[in-house]
Amino acid sequence: MHLSDPEVAHRRLWRRFGLRSGLLLGLALALGTWALDAVTLSTAHVRAVYPPLLLGTLILALLGTSAGWLASLRDSALWGALVWFLAAGAMVWTVGHLPYEGRSLLVWLAERRFWGLPIYAFSTAARARMLMAGFFLVLLLAVLGLLQSYRLEGILSETDADGHMSARAWFLLGLPLPLVFAAGLVADDLVNKPERLALRLVDEAIHTGRTYAGDLFALSQKRGVNYNAIAGVRNQMSEDYTLSTGEVSLGESNAVTVVAHFDNEAWINCLVVAEQILHCYDAGPPYWQGLPALLTSGETPEECQPCAIKVGDKQHDWLLAQREDWTASPSVTRLAQWGSYVLMQARSPADGHTVECLLRGIRVVTLERCRKISTEA
Repeated sequence: MHLSDPEVAHRRLWRRFGLRSGLLLGLALALGTWALDAVTLSTAHVRAVYPPLLLGTLILALLGTSAGWLASLRDSALWGALVWFLAAGAMVWTVGHLPYEGRSLLVWLAERRFWGLPIYAFSTAARARMLMAGFFLVLLLAVLGLLQSYRLEGILSETDADGHMSARAWFLLGLPLPLVFAAGLVADDLVNKPERLALRLVDEAIHTGRTYAGDLFALSQKRGVNYNAIAGVRNQMSEDYTLSTGEVSLGESNAVTVVAHFDNEAWINCLVVAEQILHCYDAGPPYWQGLPALLTSGETPEECQPCAIKVGDKQHDWLLAQREDWTASPSVTRLAQWGSYVLMQARSPADGHTVECLLRGIRVVTLERCRKISTEA
């Protein structure tokens, strides 16, 4: 059976508007989910804000476009509901996992020495929040899929033969976007807000408290931000710094550890619990004092409790076997940090003997591995 030219044109427009509708729905969800992160964290000295957001937006746009096109292949409400139900499940998975596996993937691509490490691990609490955020979204998109055929009929009735849309057609096309945007805001509140708020609080505490001449405790009471948390370490801070997330524990307390690196080599960890900074402390002792002692003697200094590093049997045997290679206490350099993983380099000033060590942990630092590296040009 051959289709007439008008029927072919009708089907072509039908699928085009299905695709266009799906693209707009995906972008509306991405905007609701990540717009606040993009706006508020861009001015908070946070590292690598945009790559994961762009990745997530691209994935949601592709999922929405594919679902809109697939749903338009059949003039069936049930088919549209099924397609969008499955697409919504994939979108929920993307929104929930992007702060974890998504960011880890981007770290692996940017820094191959961290390849395969669970930089940001997806937890049971994160899964629960993802499911809570996804319930309304899946229901909403399934209903919109059920109604897609009716919406496309209305849009096509307000479109001329050349595909030019009237104002009413654009209105019908954009009608569900505010609802999807609102669903994105719900997802943002459950999935992204705890980490974003922690980063903003630490940035505010450092930015204002670092140079504040008055009483930090009084300022904290006045503004509702615990500036006093940085009192013990603010003399180490310089003007330029970057923030990143060290650990996230999404439970009842929403605990987030924020890592601050300063251009003068100061290194601060700040613990944020229940939307308030508890305290900030020097993160450097295990790396600047503990690691050199561990390499040369096999043990960290007993008199320096903050310098302690946990070492497994395999790594301990390796350290003992390498002790004779150190003719002098090494100088150490931080090469990179992502999440709670830190890559350090230790070099003997006497003979240039060099090792590269990977350590993990915020509250308890663990030596993961060390290896000799060549220093030849």
